[in-house]
Amino acid sequence: MNLSMDKRIAVVTGGSSGMGLAIARKLKEKGIQVCIFDLQEPPEGFDYFPVDIRRDEEIRNALSHVPTVDILINNAGIYFEKYLEDTTNEEIDRMVDINIKGTYLVTRNAIDKLKRSKGCIITIASCLGMVPELTSPLYCTTKAGLIMLTKCLAQQYADCGVRVNCVLPGPIDTPLLQKSFSDREAEKRCAERIPLKRIGQPEDVANMVAFLVSEEAGYITGGAFPVDGGVSSSSLYSKS
Repeated sequence: MNLSMDKRIAVVTGGSSGMGLAIARKLKEKGIQVCIFDLQEPPEGFDYFPVDIRRDEEIRNALSHVPTVDILINNAGIYFEKYLEDTTNEEIDRMVDINIKGTYLVTRNAIDKLKRSKGCIITIASCLGMVPELTSPLYCTTKAGLIMLTKCLAQQYADCGVRVNCVLPGPIDTPLLQKSFSDREAEKRCAERIPLKRIGQPEDVANMVAFLVSEEAGYITGGAFPVDGGVSSSSLYSKS
């Protein structure tokens, strides 16, 4: 592992697949050195640290090997559909621990490095933090929490030169989304509910992240940016 101070360094949680991998690839294209924190090893040559973001000591240990953090991408998260009365205590704990607590722990441990570098934080929330999905109230709640965390941290660390934003993907073609479809017809129905009539690609999210970490976005902080084909602007989505 050869982490250099000559390049900006990005830490991407959950960067070994799906949106996280697309983000890691896009940042690497931009000349940024990428460190992936994930439970599984990425399929290609990134600097990799096995990290469970629920484990404070694993986060601290990994960050001790990273000389600087210029960019933090909080991408790791889980999704499942369960109505309120069907959700077990164990499922509540797991989703809150990963989506909320894990993001909080990684950010808390990385913030000193980010303050020194005057870096930026991008959290991958969801359009479902703004628009309710009737079958997944717990997921929607955790993602709404990440939007508010973004706004709070943007205010707190603006004086330090740290910018904090979040991206709100809609349905994106990832292994996580594919698991939620019972068959191809379910996938087609999902696409039809989206105003742009297609499921997004991981690269759609990666492109927004690349902009937000760039100098062109230097005056942007505290923002929540939908990449959702119009889902969060549609009052019909949650009623279909």
